[in-house]
Amino acid sequence: MKYAITGPRGAIFNIVDTEPTEAPNYSEISDADAATVQASEDRFFIIDGILLTQEEGFQKMRRSFIDEKIDNSADLDAGKEILRDHFAERRYDFEVGGIVWNGLDVRTDRFTVERIYQARFLAKEDAAFTTDWKLGNGTFMTIDSPTIIGLSDAVTAHLKEAFTKEKVANGSIDAATTVAELKAVQW
Repeated sequence: MKYAITGPRGAIFNIVDTEPTEAPNYSEISDADAATVQASEDRFFIIDGILLTQEEGFQKMRRSFIDEKIDNSADLDAGKEILRDHFAERRYDFEVGGIVWNGLDVRTDRFTVERIYQARFLAKEDAAFTTDWKLGNGTFMTIDSPTIIGLSDAVTAHLKEAFTKEKVANGSIDAATTVAELKAVQW
């Protein structure tokens, strides 16, 4: 067993082998979780005893804020609107957050998606089509017709997933009859 020294909001700053006596915030952490944190350059959090990535920690804190807004809202309908807005933001963040396709970092912001679909149109018209493309990690590569068609299919699937998740969440919001049911709706 190891110990993660954290900030007041759970951000991990250090992993130590012995229980800290002077650190105001720390949590026990398994050897496997400690190895994951130490092997990664990503930021990790421990919230409610659970190891979370930076994105997961951010989403958990964001959802706590939304739940508090729901608790303080005037009525159930106002709470539903707050949660619909929250899931619309989550969908947008997911939508434009990018994907990894065949080992390639691909941006999915709306401008890039438009360019991907334009390239797909040209690739469908000309089987010999190639173009230089800048990937999400800033590197360039030359892509051909089959690659851009496959890439655009993957982007389409990603966008579909984003909107389907929001639709399912909104269906659960509509079905909620109490604040507790509303707060139980997840992404």
